[in-house]
Amino acid sequence: MTFDERIDKKIQRSAASSIIVDHAFLDDEQLSKDQQLRVLRDIFEQNIREKEIDEIIAHFAPMLRKQHPFHLSILGKTGTGKTATTLLLLAHLQKAARQKELEMRYEHLDLSTPRPCFRAMNDLACLLDASKRYTKGISTDEMAGRIEEKLANYEGYLALFIDEIDHVNQDLDTFLKFLVRRLPQAIPAKLVLVFASNNLTWRKDIDTRVKSFLKLNEIIFQPYNAMDLQKILRARVARALNPEMVDEGVVEKIAGLASREHGDARKAVELLSKATQLADRHGTRLTLETVDAGYQALEVDSYLEFVKTSPEQLQAALLAALEALEKNKGNAVPAIDIYSFYEKVCQVNRISQLTQRRFSDLLMELDLYGFIRTKNVSMGRYGRRKEIDLLIPPNVVERIKATIQLSFTAEVSGAG
Repeated sequence: MTFDERIDKKIQRSAASSIIVDHAFLDDEQLSKDQQLRVLRDIFEQNIREKEIDEIIAHFAPMLRKQHPFHLSILGKTGTGKTATTLLLLAHLQKAARQKELEMRYEHLDLSTPRPCFRAMNDLACLLDASKRYTKGISTDEMAGRIEEKLANYEGYLALFIDEIDHVNQDLDTFLKFLVRRLPQAIPAKLVLVFASNNLTWRKDIDTRVKSFLKLNEIIFQPYNAMDLQKILRARVARALNPEMVDEGVVEKIAGLASREHGDARKAVELLSKATQLADRHGTRLTLETVDAGYQALEVDSYLEFVKTSPEQLQAALLAALEALEKNKGNAVPAIDIYSFYEKVCQVNRISQLTQRRFSDLLMELDLYGFIRTKNVSMGRYGRRKEIDLLIPPNVVERIKATIQLSFTAEVSGAG
């Protein structure tokens, strides 16, 4: 058999044994709007989130009786279905309102990335077709006026769904004052605000005067349990994969891992996707062993992604800690000794050096993020000292070090 024939045979064998039927259903970013609705219906038909659905419907029920509902706060961790559930129900409520000859519209303002008040106001204005995109040259007050002008002739119910409200990281009070106090008085519509947040205490630091006007009902989405996640994953497997290539127990294992750690449906689907990619790459079935390998690969990916996006000083502190622990053969190292490694890292990579006190704060950050563990050890009559242990898997250490060094090299090249 010639080389070309062998390659063609490998390609045909790989294509014939593919486990993936439709990869889009393993990656929500690739799903069209219709496919997203299909996934949601698959989930809700399994009676998942029934309690939260009932609570949201009950909250909006006064609207269908021509009354004015309070505003609503929807809370819960990431991946618990807050956005998907709310959007689906708002669409159904709009349909129900029209059947009763009531005007009702809803808009979804997605604040998934942090932004200041002006940017959030501008995004809302663009959503309502009241403004173009601005970076400067217009005041917040003028932006508010354009929103009010756009809504001046709408007299029905208007549900504004503000997703990730806590991501307004500058002048949140100004944004809320506009939404809660000024806008309802300036427009004829009956305004119902729906806020969603992963931060259960997002209202804690807002202005007292805003709190007094912000009458909110609250609904909390609990993390998915293992049975819920199994149903969600089976719906994905049915649409995305060849079921004959999936071993028994795979879905249960992924659901168990996800429910034990976070109850996040997105991460459960992400693990299913990673394990499937590994199986597809090797032309094998999706097995329990493949799930284990996918889990380890995701863990490595999450560490590396965090390191890549960390500030320079935190990277330097982590590299110093890893090199000190490596020299001590993985045994605990006094924190004071790591500082000398940090000095060398800064010198070699032309990084400005922090004081020991500030460096100690960086070590505490690395402890918080799960890279190292700091502990106070009694030295008898010599007092106490802080020691550092490694928490990350040994197989990840070299890849983290290489990632940091690559980052430093790029920065030095850019500076040059």
